[in-house]
Amino acid sequence: MIGRCLLLVVCLLAALAGSPDARAAVANSEGKVVDPVPLLEFRTAGQAGWFWTLSQAEGNAAEGQYGMARQHTRLGFLRRQAFPGSQPLYRLRVADRSAYLLTASASERQSLLDSGRFTEGGVLGHLAAGKQAGTELLYRMSNGAEWRVVPAAKQAEFAGRGYRTDGPLGYVWPAFHRTGAVYFGTFDAKGNQAMMAGTQRVYGRAGDWWGGLRDFAGAGVPRNAWHWPREDFTDREPAIGFYDDAQPETLRKQIIQATGAGLRYFSFYWYWNPADGGAENYIEGLRAFLKASNRTDIDFNVLPCLHPWKDGPVSLALPAEQITKAANLIVDTYLTQPNYLRANDGRPILSVCDARGIGRGTADGMHVEDTRRFTDAVRARAREKLGEEVLITVNGGVPAGTGFEGSDCLGQFDSSRSYQRYADNQRAFFRNFPGTLLRCATSDFDERPRIAISIPDPGPDPELLRQRFRWYPDADLPGFERLLAAVRQDIAESTRPSTVDNFVSLYAWNEWHEGGYVEPNKRDGCAYLDAVRRQLGLTTGAGCVAAPA
Repeated sequence: MIGRCLLLVVCLLAALAGSPDARAAVANSEGKVVDPVPLLEFRTAGQAGWFWTLSQAEGNAAEGQYGMARQHTRLGFLRRQAFPGSQPLYRLRVADRSAYLLTASASERQSLLDSGRFTEGGVLGHLAAGKQAGTELLYRMSNGAEWRVVPAAKQAEFAGRGYRTDGPLGYVWPAFHRTGAVYFGTFDAKGNQAMMAGTQRVYGRAGDWWGGLRDFAGAGVPRNAWHWPREDFTDREPAIGFYDDAQPETLRKQIIQATGAGLRYFSFYWYWNPADGGAENYIEGLRAFLKASNRTDIDFNVLPCLHPWKDGPVSLALPAEQITKAANLIVDTYLTQPNYLRANDGRPILSVCDARGIGRGTADGMHVEDTRRFTDAVRARAREKLGEEVLITVNGGVPAGTGFEGSDCLGQFDSSRSYQRYADNQRAFFRNFPGTLLRCATSDFDERPRIAISIPDPGPDPELLRQRFRWYPDADLPGFERLLAAVRQDIAESTRPSTVDNFVSLYAWNEWHEGGYVEPNKRDGCAYLDAVRRQLGLTTGAGCVAAPA
């Protein structure tokens, strides 16, 4: 019975994981998340009171072991650690029943403990003592029988139900969208060799990884927009110029752009080349990120793209005999980094963008047994190296037995070819993936600059062009804002697990050849990042800088 546990954190985690080492591992993982996390609310067994926690592990134990009922309320986001201008929030338990009270007053806490009517419940988390960007007051209210935690927006509603305001607890973030962008790190001399060979063949320029984009934009070369001469493609040039992502200075500038806008992470596409025993491929951008002078200003994770096809002569698959080698490399090289992206429950996040190239997988689908070998190998190495569990998600649905624990999504091209329809249908798309979901938003999709380089030119016939190339003719900034508003609303109304429920991954930071980019460009500047900041209410950073010094 939960009422017999004096230190609830210890009691619940003991129920969740019997050994002291397991409990310490959970606390260690959770403590590595420095962004605000959601305050979870539970109705205690027998409806004797209410219970609150920032720990998903503790909440799972409250439900599974002690019969508490999770409430899908939106109380706000707090930090687990103290921060400038913060104050601790204390949790106390009523001594004779399963009911709890929160207070930010050290003197009230001590007085209640001295009365003998309450027992210690520890520091729940930390909230702001005064108003900070994006925060609102959180109150404690009571009706003589129980205490509730009430956001400012709900205060009048609770007053109408007979609750009185005991006082403010402090300032919290009503919502905190942990937003990042997919990073395509192949804009360098070791990038896609087939694309560079195509550029040399079509445009006569050797070693140019920006082929097609320079030409459509007319930036430094004669303009050549092929069958679309009246369209404006000047947005296809980055604001910092056509760069080499193998240079740490490039990543330094991009980190400034991203963090200024409020982004919290980059998700790097990660590839494998099975030749000569197997090794990472297209990795120069990620390596440059790890060398950037400001790399710790933003988190990152890797997205293994284990495709069942080739880029020219280069295979992108992961043979079965190389699974352990690849899994060990991912954990040892990346998950051990201090700024590796973690879920709200503290687990490092590995999002697999394509698993069909693992082992005996084919273009028609992943091989369940070989995929499970990969996810098991990652988890085994993480336990050995970190003493931690890993959250592994996959792009799309989760086939049974593969070891994936949730879904994520990347760039999307709607079969209607209408960006506006895509934006309208995004929430319906999310409903295809129940449970844990890392949501996504695609800024645009347009692969026409690849014409003749990697996609044959079918000639000027409009219908043949539509058959050969994917692009949204109606994509625009208002449509993107409408999409982001729909994603925000989906999060606000969600009843999914809180693990990554406030995460949003943007497609993409710099998928320039497919038209998916929020990275500032020469024509629009920071317009797309400003839209993200505005629609998702991002409050970190001082605002986007299009071209950092």
